[in-house]
Amino acid sequence: MPTTKWTCNVDANGTATLLCQITEDGGQPGTPFSTKLNGVCYSPAPLNGSNSYAPALGDWYWDSFGSVTGWKALWGRDWQSMNALNLSSLRVYCMLSRQLNLDGTFPNPWNAGQFFTHQNFLDLCWDTTAPDPQSRRTKFALVGIPLPSQMFWKEQYDKTSKVEIDYWTGVLQETAQSVGRHPGVMGFTIQNEQDGSKVCYEDPVLAQFWWGQVEKMAAIVKQAAPNKLVGMATHDDPKIPRLAAAYMANCPHIDFWGVNSYQTQTFGPFFADYGNLKGGALKPVILTEWGMPATTRKIASEPASIYDDATSRAKAAAVVNLVVPQAYKHPLCIGLYYFEFCDEWWNQPGAPNIYTWFGGQEASGFPNGYWDNDGFGLYSIRRGGNLPNNAPIWSQNGNGPAMPIDVHTERTELTSVLTEIFQAATASK
Repeated sequence: MPTTKWTCNVDANGTATLLCQITEDGGQPGTPFSTKLNGVCYSPAPLNGSNSYAPALGDWYWDSFGSVTGWKALWGRDWQSMNALNLSSLRVYCMLSRQLNLDGTFPNPWNAGQFFTHQNFLDLCWDTTAPDPQSRRTKFALVGIPLPSQMFWKEQYDKTSKVEIDYWTGVLQETAQSVGRHPGVMGFTIQNEQDGSKVCYEDPVLAQFWWGQVEKMAAIVKQAAPNKLVGMATHDDPKIPRLAAAYMANCPHIDFWGVNSYQTQTFGPFFADYGNLKGGALKPVILTEWGMPATTRKIASEPASIYDDATSRAKAAAVVNLVVPQAYKHPLCIGLYYFEFCDEWWNQPGAPNIYTWFGGQEASGFPNGYWDNDGFGLYSIRRGGNLPNNAPIWSQNGNGPAMPIDVHTERTELTSVLTEIFQAATASK
């Protein structure tokens, strides 16, 4: 199989470059080419499922084994729609070489259980069906290995069992080595939003440990997959680049800063903060999440009245059209992942989920006034066939997904504008 090598850097003028070099099977290394990431966050959790569930913790991409059937039916449902979006990358939040025990406990030893592979999903990302490299429609995967706060927050780490620490350290290395061989993988994120003001810059002892763990974990991945990028995803906290610069400069195995941002007007101050970093702290930036809820309310105080229509979707699309092109124009940005392909991330037991971070109160700045978690997504979702919302996600025998698979409905106002933005970004790279 071919191989891919990824590098990124920031030059003396503050311009970031992302390079990919492809070596076809048995051939000479190709010429590195510059690219930008046009991506979506893809976490196809079925309704009434949760990315926090053991044993998989949001890994929906593993290969079937024995009599146990994986979630390939989800990918088949979504791939044609993804092809239409002009995507060059997918951000997935979790791949695990070893899953937790069914009761949520950690294997002891850490590699005692089934070894999980992800070949079929990554083959689809790489497009192994293409007759030649020129016709390949690759969606390079940015693979998440979801190290928890216990691996970064000193006060938690000190109370965490050796069994759990061994599990996460072993799975980090093994997963990176396993999937890092695949040409469809461009890199890894080692944590998602496990930051905090106290541990990142306010308390020197805790911050020294937090950033030390970032570098330690990144080094493990880099050694296991030396030709892939390594980064992480933090909240859009401007004090991180302003107050943690000295710590950030001591993370040489981190290739890029990933930030989950939900700006609604401008990225100017955001990129200024990261652009002011110096020396080893100055790195390319990826918007690892950015998105807008497309829903509104019939009754402001009742989350149960959430809905979306052409008007609410158009309002969200207008913000997309205003903000996303700003990211691609900034010289420090090497890509953006729209949050998200579908709103399944938020759908928990008893779905559809109507939880809102703001307790039903209006959230000024968002296009329709509310941060409704089910409103995020280029597609909305419902249970397939006659399955009720609270139906189990597994079949009665427990060896495969409950059928029929959930149904997606396109929010065309959003997909059309994002497709055009991605096409323009590709043409200008």
